[in-house]
Amino acid sequence: MSMTFEVTFCVRAETDTGDNVCLVGDCEKIGNWNPHHAIKLTRVSSSGVNIWKKTITLSDDAKNCRYRYFVARIADSESEDSERTVDVIRWETNIKPRLFSPRDYLKDPAKYENKIDTFGEYGQKKHVSSGWLIDETEIHLRLHSNPIYMWKSRHRTQKYSVKCTPLDLRFRDTMEGDEEDDYQPDTIPAATYTKVLVSTLKNGQEKPHIQNTNGELYNPNDFVIFSARTIDPEYLGFQFEFFVHLPDKDPKHVGYNYILPMEMKHTNDVKTIPITGLKHKPIGQVKVDYLLIKPLVGLPMTMEVSYQNYWKFERAALDIGHKGMGSSHSQTKSVRENTIASLQSAGSHGADFVEFDVMLSKDLIPVIYHDFHVFATYRKKRRDELENFRVSVKDLTLAELQSMQLSSVHAAHEKDDRESDERYEDNVDPVETHPFPTLKQCFEDVDEHVGFNVEVKYPMLRMNGSIAESSYFDRNKYVDTILKSLFENAKSRRIVFSSFDPDTCSILRSKQNKYPVLLLTVGRIRNDEERADPRCLNVPIGVNFVNFANILGINVNSKTILDSPELIKDVKKSGQVLFCWGEETNDSNVINKLRELGVDGIIYDRWMVHEDVTDLWIVNDDKIIIGIDQLKSTKENVFKLEKRLKEKAVDNDGS
Repeated sequence: MSMTFEVTFCVRAETDTGDNVCLVGDCEKIGNWNPHHAIKLTRVSSSGVNIWKKTITLSDDAKNCRYRYFVARIADSESEDSERTVDVIRWETNIKPRLFSPRDYLKDPAKYENKIDTFGEYGQKKHVSSGWLIDETEIHLRLHSNPIYMWKSRHRTQKYSVKCTPLDLRFRDTMEGDEEDDYQPDTIPAATYTKVLVSTLKNGQEKPHIQNTNGELYNPNDFVIFSARTIDPEYLGFQFEFFVHLPDKDPKHVGYNYILPMEMKHTNDVKTIPITGLKHKPIGQVKVDYLLIKPLVGLPMTMEVSYQNYWKFERAALDIGHKGMGSSHSQTKSVRENTIASLQSAGSHGADFVEFDVMLSKDLIPVIYHDFHVFATYRKKRRDELENFRVSVKDLTLAELQSMQLSSVHAAHEKDDRESDERYEDNVDPVETHPFPTLKQCFEDVDEHVGFNVEVKYPMLRMNGSIAESSYFDRNKYVDTILKSLFENAKSRRIVFSSFDPDTCSILRSKQNKYPVLLLTVGRIRNDEERADPRCLNVPIGVNFVNFANILGINVNSKTILDSPELIKDVKKSGQVLFCWGEETNDSNVINKLRELGVDGIIYDRWMVHEDVTDLWIVNDDKIIIGIDQLKSTKENVFKLEKRLKEKAVDNDGS
């Protein structure tokens, strides 16, 4: 017969007004890792220290209990049919959770009576991560590219600070009466339940923090982000107040404006809003770039484990196969890029990870392909010729994409030699060599020990004003669809997301709590084809964006790093992971150099060696180059090696 006993969980944690400290773990009593079912602790005062505790009844036949603490804002439901809403602000993310043993407790209860845990610290480690979106929507209001324009020329040279205040627009549904002054409420109620934080993407100011009394000073070329979370985005508006900064004077309030929820109908957009002066006349305008990040519905996240901000820095740089075996546009290729065969072959030759590109088909199936367009072939009227025309991947279903016989652009000009023109041939190649495999197929057919670096494609505006694809999928719907497919098939595979689009990086980070995200960047301006987003222009602002978004790190073009190796110190000083990619990494000397410099992952098309090579493929400038599929190497996937060594150590302990 089992016996019950009481145990008190007690933790020291810093909190703000309205915060709760909660306990969650792997047994039903404490929520089965579900934050909605977690236990709220009670705050007690102890010599000015913020202590939270809760006494729970357990039984002596209970198993060992794994658990974590987290800080959240919780609104209990008024209905029994619905769950309370939870906004996780930060949580303990050490890979191994805390452990409570009923057997050990019953042997010596006194040992636990005065035990006070410290939030985030246990096992001689400290690891705390910010939360993800569970029930709330996150709103970013961005000011960048010198967005404030005052209409009087003498005011344009002055500096301004901007303060953002959240407004509760629920009052609009309760206004009654027919008197004239009913149209003019004295004030719009502030949304006291919503906190607006501010960040400026430069050193020391990039992490979200409380606004000053007069707001955030905007300097030329700054990138300022106001961020807020809300359970009711349809009722949340914002007021901007503008303060001019003059020498030897306090900041002076000169104007204001509003951005209302009905103006934010899309996931992201840019709005130009008039600035109203204190005499109720327009005095200027401001350009506001907004982003709405909605929670991922239908795919609940547990708090069992998170790798979002976790990395083994003591491990040597990972070898990552670019598009599997490498780009099809590089020198002679035996396997097409971004195919199952390419990913499998890279893995079988020792790649630790494979990198590939993901986008959606017309019928919302995540497929592996690099370009936003394909070249379809058609026959002209009354002419025995074939021509190519460009079709968007987003406009073709999976069945249409997988039934296509792809051809290179130059094939359209090779009209006289049908025997060498692949467009005239039937495709009898094995299915694993065909383009457009689904994300699900990749998980099913590639060795589970091979990690996936999933690059989420999204078209971006370029400096010359062009964009790869217009009228694209809504970002929220797009990322939701990819995440659902990935989580349904991931199992135990190691996964790292990446994207050139900073907004996609933020969305990937905010919608899930398990896998890390990297910002892809060239890190310098080479030509007007570069992406126009200011967060992509150089490595320092990329590093600051990573700190703001609380993602794992940055993936930089190798030429940028080789030309300015001091940038590595900036990345490492911020505690970030650094990957490299680019044509330069197709040189073994460069790969070795990057390893010496301390990068954490190297993405490349081909593995190269200098001696003891018996299967020579190409010789360029005294460098021996061989394809991954031709490599006669003893290189082993690092995760297979670590698993084998761990199993061996366990066997030795057992003997």
